[in-house]
Amino acid sequence: VKFEGGKLPSSIGGLIHLRFLSLYDAKVSHLPSSIGNLKLLLYLNLRVAIGEPVHVPNVLKEMLELRYLCLPWFMHDKTKLELGDLVNLEHLWYFSTQHSSVTDLLRMTKLRGLSVSLSERYTFEALLSSLRQLRNLETLYLDFRYKTYTVDYVGELDLDFIHLKELGLTVRMSKIPDQHQFPPHLEHIYLYYCGIEEDPMPILEKLLHLKSVELSSEAFLGRRMLCSKGGFPQLCALEISEELELEEWIVEEGS
Repeated sequence: VKFEGGKLPSSIGGLIHLRFLSLYDAKVSHLPSSIGNLKLLLYLNLRVAIGEPVHVPNVLKEMLELRYLCLPWFMHDKTKLELGDLVNLEHLWYFSTQHSSVTDLLRMTKLRGLSVSLSERYTFEALLSSLRQLRNLETLYLDFRYKTYTVDYVGELDLDFIHLKELGLTVRMSKIPDQHQFPPHLEHIYLYYCGIEEDPMPILEKLLHLKSVELSSEAFLGRRMLCSKGGFPQLCALEISEELELEEWIVEEGS
């Protein structure tokens, strides 16, 4: 859907009984402040078509009934969103520490799915201190690809969330964390742009509940990988792509 001038009409604010609104892939770059009138919304998807940054007014904080919120991938640099009162959220996608405070997450204890983009405003330690309050998290994606990509987060990734089953990391780390730093019941892991220099398989194969693993976009910079006998006892899917340095992959019988 295209809107004139990329502006969502302000008349959207008249739909005060609306429960579901998706602007997925719409040609929108400006949201009106009247969207804050939609206080009964349960589902709001603002994942508009990627293009110019999106203007998002600080009115989402009034949508206290929201269970699902997907923010735009790119927002104007000056955008500031106060989201701490959205305590009923169960899914929050593309939360950015550039535009919101990590402390907003502290009261969102019902969250089961979350993706976070970390800016230079916060340390990884500050983010984790907030995430540890979210004891119901089942899916977590952390994206530090851009300005923070030069920082090596090895040793800081202590992600032992008890209920977490799906983990995606776009994080620079020369060495993958020890298996005890991963969630004990992790079933799916996705690694992108990590720049891991040591073979990650000896660690990953010890995560006994893993069902799928994806290494993509230079997640691994080494030349050799080894999957040893007895490793990955429940693995169903393994995807390896765009690992340009990889020359040799050894899979022992029984792996």
